Amino acid sequence: MDVIQLTRNSDTPLYRQLHAGIASLIRSGRIAQGDRLPSVRELARQLDVSLITVVQAYQVLAADGLVQAAVGRGTFAGSPQAAPSQSLVSRETIVATNDTEWQSSLPVHLRAPRLTAMETLLRPAVRSAVISLAGGIPDPTLFPVRALGRLWHRALAVEDPKFLQYGSPQGDPSLRAWIAGLGASAGITARADEVLVTSGSQQAIDLIARTFAAPGDHVLVESPTFLTALDIFEGRGAKLIGIPVDADGMRVDAAAALVERYRPRLIYTIPTAHNPTGVVMSDDRRRRLAALARQHNLLILEDDTCSEFSYDGEAPAAVKAYDSGGHVVFVRSFSKTVIPGLRVGCIVAHGPIVARLIEAKLVMDRFTSPLIQRTLWRYLSSKQYARDLRLARDTYRRRRDTVLRMLEASMPVGVSWTRPTAGFNLWLTLPPEIPAREAFTEALKEGVACGLGDLFLPHTPPPSGLRLSFADKPEDILAEGVRRLSVALRRLLSNRSGQPAEQSEYVTSV
Repeated sequence: MDVIQLTRNSDTPLYRQLHAGIASLIRSGRIAQGDRLPSVRELARQLDVSLITVVQAYQVLAADGLVQAAVGRGTFAGSPQAAPSQSLVSRETIVATNDTEWQSSLPVHLRAPRLTAMETLLRPAVRSAVISLAGGIPDPTLFPVRALGRLWHRALAVEDPKFLQYGSPQGDPSLRAWIAGLGASAGITARADEVLVTSGSQQAIDLIARTFAAPGDHVLVESPTFLTALDIFEGRGAKLIGIPVDADGMRVDAAAALVERYRPRLIYTIPTAHNPTGVVMSDDRRRRLAALARQHNLLILEDDTCSEFSYDGEAPAAVKAYDSGGHVVFVRSFSKTVIPGLRVGCIVAHGPIVARLIEAKLVMDRFTSPLIQRTLWRYLSSKQYARDLRLARDTYRRRRDTVLRMLEASMPVGVSWTRPTAGFNLWLTLPPEIPAREAFTEALKEGVACGLGDLFLPHTPPPSGLRLSFADKPEDILAEGVRRLSVALRRLLSNRSGQPAEQSEYVTSV
């Protein structure tokens, strides 16, 4: 492929520059119809950009009808050309195939480039010989399957059949009351009518984004942060601005400067059990963040994925505990503390925001399953929930400690990592001469899969890192996975030329 020049300090995102360059080559004929484009990894390596940059560029090219992806073969310029075949193909099959070609010209207004890239990159990890430290998921052997099964049948047996009719968009009153009561443990004062039940925390984030973030609005996010949230905000057309994170969580001083500069619509934060680093925001920063929102009339989206899994003492009070004007919208999930398959989360908010979010829920899916909500409420209200939560927390703490011990014993000089005090993940910071994508690929060769750090950043790397997740594997498997990763990184370091890495205007200090 002809050389494409990218301007790294331009206001135009790199993937847009790459898209424009390839589109120009195709339209001018320098890339002929049917020519195979470089693979995502190959082009990322040639241009020294992240995998997500190339994935996004190729997706936009496909939406423009300029390229066509063929599973297992690659990406080709133009529409796929008919090729001679030794087998007979019926006219109906040919017509059916040709009838769908028009779809390549449809404009696509919603994409999930980070999620798509993560799934693509982790396909080799399904091999039985590969140890995956990439999941960030709970251990299914700890799921309360029998208890929920009994409570499910009990709900069916004792409830009025009308209970299974179309439900309230706001959610089951009993479950909302339980959630409001639970808020007190995080310092949150709320009533049941200030709680909205959602189909998972991902829907909660999406409801808030689509209700309060317009295309072109600036949204401040931690860097790194939950990759799905990045896709959701960008899917709304928001412009993401990264806030650095250190051992005490979001750098609120940096956030204050960015608020003055960009006047954002909202700030997204995971103050406890931060994904992907595992750090916990200090109490002082929580107070200052809430004060910052009051000062500028900002909306803060506080995402609480699993503060129940705090390993070195009780979790701090939520940011919303310091909220006096309804500036903080609190999102809670039950996916990691109970079962992901239930798909139940919630939003706790004060003021007119609640009514606006209920309207959005009505449009999106109208209501969350009443049967699932009632079953979950019965389980959360039982004594078994506290016992199961304690067992899971102790199990995950031991696994975290195993990973930390193994990292200390095996990692080469120049590699550092966070010490997670809550949640399922930690962040491994690589030496500047090792791009995360190379470390990811080399680790796969060694038989271990990690979360590619590039996908958790709202900007173009560097810095360079990997997410390691420890919750869903036994301790001996975790230890072997870290050992394999250490071997891969040592091999990369021994082959480096020592060239300094390009610096970014953004800082991620975890």
